[in-house]
Amino acid sequence: MAFEIVHSVIHGFSKEPHQPVQNVVKKVALLDNTLPAVQSLVKGIATLLGKRANNQVWGRFGDDGREGPFPERFSAYANDLTQVDDFLSLTHLAVDQLAVQAGDQPLATGGHILFSLYRDEGGSAVLLVAMIKQKSGVSLDNNYVPVGIVEVDMSKLHQAAQIRVAHFIEDQHVEEDEEEGGIDRNYLSFLSQRANGQASAYFITALGCVVGISSARATDKIFEAVDAFFQANGEIAQYRRAAKERVTEYLHQQLGSNQPASLDDICAVLNRVVRPEHVAHLESVSEFMNGPVYKIPDEFNVHKTALKKHAKVTLESERLNIKFDRAILGTTVNSEICYDKQNKTLLIRNLSDGFIEKLDSTILNG
Repeated sequence: MAFEIVHSVIHGFSKEPHQPVQNVVKKVALLDNTLPAVQSLVKGIATLLGKRANNQVWGRFGDDGREGPFPERFSAYANDLTQVDDFLSLTHLAVDQLAVQAGDQPLATGGHILFSLYRDEGGSAVLLVAMIKQKSGVSLDNNYVPVGIVEVDMSKLHQAAQIRVAHFIEDQHVEEDEEEGGIDRNYLSFLSQRANGQASAYFITALGCVVGISSARATDKIFEAVDAFFQANGEIAQYRRAAKERVTEYLHQQLGSNQPASLDDICAVLNRVVRPEHVAHLESVSEFMNGPVYKIPDEFNVHKTALKKHAKVTLESERLNIKFDRAILGTTVNSEICYDKQNKTLLIRNLSDGFIEKLDSTILNG
């Protein structure tokens, strides 16, 4: 499915450093989504968010009474995305909240705020909110309509957020205690300002959000992401096991030194696993891990119990040596490796085709 802009509009406000907010402008007409400049602006920002230099911080709306009016208004809007008036009303509320929060930040400056509801290539609806500056390669006319875009300069896009609507709706049916059980409750993301280690602070406050996923979930998801990335690329699939082992070693190292793990470090570890001629296949691994499927943040604390599940178990006797991931060992009939203490047996299920070929060859050749 092609990228599709549903609704878009640009509002704005003026503010100089150490000065109050002035001249909040709220437009009442949508942009013409067929204009090439509008297409270029919206798609350009949506595409570039989450690239390695602009990793995202994931989170969700707060619920502690300090989140302000935006989450509740968004919840009502998410039930019907077709109404233009509801879209404009939501964006007017958001720009008011952004102006209020910017006013509390002495160094904050004003700008134009792009709001766009779009559907990505998978057909999922996403609400994009981004502060843009005309000096960032964007030209607007007096009605805040893009008239020419040379290039969207992401180094100057300091404030941006995306809310994935379907993920938000799914979260409304999740119990509070389900996240540690594997339920993903993060449906929004902010541009991570890697230079100073902070996310888009007043955007987060204005939109009533909290950021961060649990350390247990981040630790688990790293292994899922590495496994999926290597499995999906036949050129590097041969390194999958070594990659997970090196990541395990790195996480143990960070845990032992009481230091957070980082995506940059993990990418460096993975680059050292593959041969030089295969390093190019890892160029997108950071975006893959930080993206909307796995949502792993730039940095996270290593969770000891979650890491232990992915440690290797080695069993050895005089005639047997077996090594496997601790996570696949269990005592139920559905376990990939089932331990039956009473009968003193270890049953291995779901053998790969390669494993079976080696066994067949061994049997045939005596």
